Amino acid sequence: MHISTLEIEGMMCSGCGEIIERAAEKIPGIEKCTVEFSKSQATVVYDPQLVTMETVQRALAGAGYSTQVVENSSVA
Repeated sequence: MHISTLEIEGMMCSGCGEIIERAAEKIPGIEKCTVEFSKSQATVVYDPQLVTMETVQRALAGAGYSTQVVENSSVA
């Protein structure tokens, strides 16, 4: 599994965070997405064999939010 932290542009309220979480978690290969509205960031746990971060970013862009990866790590 990989964990990526994304900086998110375009969030206006905590409801936006819920939209982002739901959009991300619909993608096959995403285990979990947690949005921290106060930091304008999302943490995404995903299987890189099933989905790429570029796919996740495109899906979030389709939901109206631009993102930039600020941190990546792998977990066993």
